[in-house]
Amino acid sequence: MRKNAKVGLASLALTLCASLALAAGAELAAPECLPSEANAALSAKVEGVAGGDSVRLYFRRLHPSGAFYYTELDPSGGDGYWTVFPKPEERAQRLLTDEWWEILAYRDWIEGRGRDEIEDWLEQLEHEAAEYFVAIHDAAGQRKWRSPDRVIEVRDRDECEAELTPHERGLSENLTVGETTEAQVERPVFHWLCDGIVTRVGENGVLRGDGVCRACVVATWFPTAATAGAVVAGTTIHHREPRRASDDQP
Repeated sequence: MRKNAKVGLASLALTLCASLALAAGAELAAPECLPSEANAALSAKVEGVAGGDSVRLYFRRLHPSGAFYYTELDPSGGDGYWTVFPKPEERAQRLLTDEWWEILAYRDWIEGRGRDEIEDWLEQLEHEAAEYFVAIHDAAGQRKWRSPDRVIEVRDRDECEAELTPHERGLSENLTVGETTEAQVERPVFHWLCDGIVTRVGENGVLRGDGVCRACVVATWFPTAATAGAVVAGTTIHHREPRRASDDQP
């Protein structure tokens, strides 16, 4: 697999332009890429959102397993909405197997493209890409509309600029992530970093604190400075690597 691949095959249209028209009167201002282990923002213009409706960004990594998660978009005035992607873990892109191709062949973004073309693109990627779509849900949580699936590359941070506004950065540090399957409960967000994820919403719509990600940062009191960690006002904070998700999550 070649390293530092900046772009996939142009014919795939997998890197999205700044103004992407969708069906049902919606338009996304999508980032060109997601920076590895950093946040990126997405904004959308969505018409026909009724009172009590919510607009959601569904996302997952391009992996043979792993269900979608979601975050709710905040209104920005008029028909505008925005949100922030969590930080994608640094994960190598997997090669295409026969079993995985049978699954991918039905994705919206692959329609009309052959296996050889998709395989060539995947081989150019250093990092596991991501898939996403935007949907409208009513007050009862029932989906009223969704955009087609889209795919976006994950690149090294020095190859992918994703500057956040102060509001976007504030949200990135206080993310609420929604779950779509029972297998996601009490587990790290599959192939995304814990950084900034503080609360979860279960399939039943109940909000709860994210105990898994909160456990990644541990502050312990010590009477004297330890050999590792930074001492601030008598507190030694040990920096641990973010907890990784296992590769067997359905």
